[in-house]
Formats: sequence, C-alpha cells, structure tokens
Amino acid sequence: MIHNWFNIRPMSSLEGKDSLELLHARWVLGGMGPDELVQLAVSALQREYDGTALRQLAGLSAPTSRELGTLPARAFADMGIKPIGKDAAASILLDRGELATSSVISALRHAFPAFSDRLREHVVKWHGVSGPYTAMSQLVHLVVEDLYEKGALDETRRVFAVLEQLLLGADQEARNLIGLGFFETLQNVASWRPGGNKVYEQFFGPISRRIWSELQTMWAGKSSLMDVIRAEQRNK
Repeated sequence: MIHNWFNIRPMSSLEGKDSLELLHARWVLGGMGPDELVQLAVSALQREYDGTALRQLAGLSAPTSRELGTLPARAFADMGIKPIGKDAAASILLDRGELATSSVISALRHAFPAFSDRLREHVVKWHGVSGPYTAMSQLVHLVVEDLYEKGALDETRRVFAVLEQLLLGADQEARNLIGLGFFETLQNVASWRPGGNKVYEQFFGPISRRIWSELQTMWAGKSSLMDVIRAEQRNK
C-alpha cells in the first residue's frame, strides 16, 4: 500500500475570512512564496476586496521576497486581516487548518499538551507546513526523547493507552494514520536509540501489538521504503 506520507495540501483558495486568516498565518510563517501572494491579491480583487496595497501587489510580476517588503502585510490589512506573530500563526494553523480536521490528532493534542507544544514548534520551524503523518512523527519523538528516555514511564504508558483506545472502532484512515504514522515511525526511530524499539512493546494493547507484528512482517528482509513498495507490487 502506497500512501501520501505527508498528506500536505496547499491552501490556495480564498473563501471567507477563515480562509484568509489561514493564508495569512502561512505567510507569517514563511509558507507562501511571492508568486502565490500575487495570485492571492488578484483573487481578492476579483472577490471585491480593494485597497492600494492590494492593487500594487496584484500588479507585480515575478517579484522577489526582498522586493515585496511590507506590501504583503499592507495588502492583508486591506482585506481586514490584523497583524499577528509566529506563535499566533502556528495556533491558527493547528486549530483551524488541516490538522484540526483529523479526529486522531485533535484527540491526541487534547490528551497531551506537550504534543501540542511540540507541534507548534514544528509548524513554526517548517514555515507552516505540516500534515497528519508528520504530526504523528512528532508524537513519536515526544514519546522516545521526552518521555521514555527521561524515565516518564507512566506518561509513556498513557500515550499507548490513548492510541489503543483510538484504534478501537477506528475507520481505515485513522488506523493507517496510527499504524503507519506512529507505529511504523516508532519502529524506525527507536531502532537507533538505546535499547532499540523492542523496549516499547511492554506498553502495547492487543490492537497495537497486532499492528506492530504486521509492520515487522512487512519490513522483514527490507532495508528501505522502496524495498517494501517493490515487494507489495510483486504480491499484487
């Protein structure tokens, strides 16, 4: 099974204030290029927004970021969007962007504030780009680096208990996200850490253990993702 590992969809549509605020958050974090900003300005004018800065931005051809200066901020102001900092931009993307549509990610953020903090740092660092699978990789690093290896075994156990609960009755999309996004990443990341990845098996519930075993079977004798994909194609 080949899946979209990062599941990133660019937000380029302009539909109401919520969409504008999401686009503004991306721009604040550096996740929009100059050409995309120009197209946004053109679209805004077509939707009856107006202003001097907006018109100036829409009239540019292949500008550089340096040439834009403060023009994007003034153009967003023409559209009624107030200035925000990077932390606020990250919060908007997390609370109203693609990750907010995932019930799994939302449940995990609610259960583990430290996961939300790590996601916010990740979104800022990677210029507003994230998706459910990259979010789950951040949960893996939280479990490995911030919990288990620092002796927080009760909290480590709680993460696996929540994941087990989420797997009960989960649809295929959620099962893939937890199985491939978390457990497969854990196998790979933890295999290079002290004790290897087997140290986490003590925390598994029945469904987690079955997923873990299936992943081990899938990766047996393989050294890369492409090896797995080739084997799956041969078995079709």
